[in-house]
Amino acid sequence: MKKKVILFACLILFASVLTPLAHGKEKDTFSISLVQRATVKKMRGREVIYERYQVKKGDYIWKLLRQRGLLKKLDLSEMLSVLKGINPSLTNLDLIHPGETILIPLNIIPVRGYGAVKELDQEQILGLTSLEDMDFENYVVKSGDSLTMIVKNRFDISPEFFYENYLKLIQEFNPTLANPDLIYPNQVIRLPIYSPEIVRMPIKAKDETAALRKAPPTKTPDTAQTLALKRGFKDIFNQMGEEWVDTGEQYIPLKSGGQVNLKADSFPVLNLSSGRRLIIDMKSELPEDISQLIEADWEDYRVVHLANTDNLKQAMDKVLSACNYYAIVRVGDYFKIAGDIGITIAGDWALIPQKGQGDIPDKIVTITFIRSRAEQTPSVIKVYLEKLGIIAIDYPDFIGSSAVRQQAPVTKKITIERDTDFPLPALLLDLAGQPFSERLKMPLYRGKDPTFNVIIQADLFFNRDGKDCIIDTTGLSPHIVSLLRKHHIHVLSLSGVKEPRRKTRLILDFLGVPFASKLHRFPVAARDETRNITLSFSGVSFADQAGKMILAADQRIPNDLVFFLNRLGYQVLDLTQFGS
Repeated sequence: MKKKVILFACLILFASVLTPLAHGKEKDTFSISLVQRATVKKMRGREVIYERYQVKKGDYIWKLLRQRGLLKKLDLSEMLSVLKGINPSLTNLDLIHPGETILIPLNIIPVRGYGAVKELDQEQILGLTSLEDMDFENYVVKSGDSLTMIVKNRFDISPEFFYENYLKLIQEFNPTLANPDLIYPNQVIRLPIYSPEIVRMPIKAKDETAALRKAPPTKTPDTAQTLALKRGFKDIFNQMGEEWVDTGEQYIPLKSGGQVNLKADSFPVLNLSSGRRLIIDMKSELPEDISQLIEADWEDYRVVHLANTDNLKQAMDKVLSACNYYAIVRVGDYFKIAGDIGITIAGDWALIPQKGQGDIPDKIVTITFIRSRAEQTPSVIKVYLEKLGIIAIDYPDFIGSSAVRQQAPVTKKITIERDTDFPLPALLLDLAGQPFSERLKMPLYRGKDPTFNVIIQADLFFNRDGKDCIIDTTGLSPHIVSLLRKHHIHVLSLSGVKEPRRKTRLILDFLGVPFASKLHRFPVAARDETRNITLSFSGVSFADQAGKMILAADQRIPNDLVFFLNRLGYQVLDLTQFGS
């Protein structure tokens, strides 16, 4: 049997909070207990919310009922029957005495599952284990408490009775208490109020068939949309390192006394690493008054109401807005991380949960909704970013997180020849498919006298497109260079050029190989750059003799990113291996 929504409200909240819940659509997903002035008593087939009142001089029953608006709101005969039932000593309704304490019913709610019920018209004495109208109190567990100690300090119960009877009652009142030996601070436990017997005074019989005939309503099952929202929230926030809870029951103590109970399947809780807790009202069922009550008592709690028409993207935006993260940007804006390898982070949302030390955030998260596998961030990129504290979340996950590699990817890098005196020029000549000779001695001038000859040594000599060419790295004198050019020999002098990138540009230009020397930007996935992660590499790109693209990079590129560039058709030439 599912429980009905019951609001145990203090008197000043009664008109604004209690009545709408009692007479509105029945729910079984939440309840609130405020035990400052109003409490509940179970009677057969009913739950009675009542106020404990001490009679003052000049009081009489009808005056007290009229002051509370009960004569118009409740069925009079039923109210009087209940009034006598919860006040066994009140044998004459016309006679109450100053100083006497009476219970005044504020609301009467039928309990589901009861059919036609008649109150018993004779005195009954019931054993504790058979009572259906037992009172209970809420106890907030403190550090060092045990269940045995709590009960022993509050009630005079023998150990035999505790273990054979009372412990079973506690478990019936607390269905989520799976292990009575395991309780924790701030947990709220319902304790049945112990009494050896309860005497019910004679009450006039009353046919309640009409009032209780309604079939017990059942909890509306989650729609496919609600299930999809829960699944999406859980997947995304778990990847972010936040805790999503949508099972069990949430107990929120109130500072004025009492607690709010929420079923997590209808009101999931998002526990953020910052300490903030969000209650997600999946179907907009939680009254605004209760939301305000929770938020007023607990500054770290927020309630997020979702509309029935919200899709996952709309719902996610509402939840993220309530998370109070340090920084959050949406489509069209981005975070930029400077460094040897630049990273631009964009998505449907990019966020920094907490500031971290100095200007360096502890973590950056990007969340992007995608439509196909091609739009998904490659696993190798996710691994690289995670090492930097960047979490890239794509939803849905077409690849699966288990696809993230557990071993280093096989990469293709261009390495230098260690046995050459001119490593970078020789490598670029090889990539261009240009044969060459090293340290070639060539006669530049031969006089009539055989004892007079001019011979020079060319570091690298080759013929390209019918032209003799020399790449000089050691430093031929300007006069020799001028003489060579007079003999129609093309000379590229690299003496004094230290920067590998500049050398690369000069050699490629000398060879007539097209190239691009710039900051190369690579979006990591096949989606709009405003919702993408982009990597930036400084260097020179060109095609080798076979048409394969080469990226001669100014910085060392990690193997994860070399693998990524390989997948894009680039081989990587690390210019840092040639010094500076």
